[in-house]
Amino acid sequence: MDNLEFLSEYTLFLREKKKEGKKVIAFISHDNIPEELLDAAGFIPLRLIFAGNDDLMDSSHDYLPSSTCAFAQSCIGLFSLKPNQYKFLDLIEYFIVSNHCVSDICASEIISKYFDIPRLNFYVSYTKNENSLKYFKLELVELKRQLEEINGKEIKDEDLRESIKKYNIFKKKMLDFSSLHIKGSEKIKILQKAMLCGPNFLPELESYFEKSLDNQIQKSFDSKDILMTGGSIFINDYLIDLIEEGGGNILFFDSWIGNNYYSQIIEDNILDSIENPYDILVHRFKDNIFGDHSVPNFLENKLIQIEKIYQDHLKKTGRKLGIINHIIKFCDHISIMSSHLKNRLQEKGIQVLNLERDYSRAIRGQLTTRIEAFLEMI
Repeated sequence: MDNLEFLSEYTLFLREKKKEGKKVIAFISHDNIPEELLDAAGFIPLRLIFAGNDDLMDSSHDYLPSSTCAFAQSCIGLFSLKPNQYKFLDLIEYFIVSNHCVSDICASEIISKYFDIPRLNFYVSYTKNENSLKYFKLELVELKRQLEEINGKEIKDEDLRESIKKYNIFKKKMLDFSSLHIKGSEKIKILQKAMLCGPNFLPELESYFEKSLDNQIQKSFDSKDILMTGGSIFINDYLIDLIEEGGGNILFFDSWIGNNYYSQIIEDNILDSIENPYDILVHRFKDNIFGDHSVPNFLENKLIQIEKIYQDHLKKTGRKLGIINHIIKFCDHISIMSSHLKNRLQEKGIQVLNLERDYSRAIRGQLTTRIEAFLEMI
């Protein structure tokens, strides 16, 4: 199934949910938005995880300069052009403005204001200390108030707790699926579908897992094993095709659509011991230390995580991982740490390619050359 077919099915999925009385609420990809709270309130979370092209980026320049994050440009371009395959954007009723980064704030505010989508605010501290945890809980309570005001009914604690358990089971299965040794292009398509459809996708995800379990790639040196960190591979992004055509296979997606999302599993003892469900969400926020939103220890945490995955893979398979640090052009969060990340990992003998790009078609040849050279070097 290609992406166009899935996007058409996703439009039908959202229309069915709206017939059930659900409301669609969108936000730019963000690993601290409490989907469980949105779900408990009767909303369908729509995470914007769609890549761009020249047309989408160019159409955003009426609102933001071209020196803005290429992904943020593409998000604005989606609403400006409304390509046929993205008809489901017309079903969005609310938009959450948050602060994963400066471009997130700017693009979210522009989408809400200029495309007439009512906004809800949810701001997250960049630090992890006692005060930031208190602030996060205040934001949860305020978001709860806004959602209750929209629907005119209370969000019960037991409904939120059930939603937390539901998403927890769902993420565990995503984590299981992500560990399979299959083609990266096949893996990311399933993970993307899962993130858009949420726990509704669990039966299909379990089916994909069982089918793929017996069809894993056997030990072969025909392709090079890759861990991709940094920016995500979004829907309709051609980058993963270039990597596979060059002889690489992404086994680990260390990004928003990947480990940063489905590794946020809450242990059963935490679920059982914390009575207030909002405190469970605060606990998860506290433990989310590997995303690029964590200050001041993002780089150290990321280095430890990548080295562990690298060493575990080497011990298990006898094969080295190549690291591709995917930097979406003008993404300050990723680019500011890129040289430090590369130098520190290469000091440990881990090969790293810092690959900065936008979604322009014109740079495909240049990307292919750099990717092939890196894979040859591993």
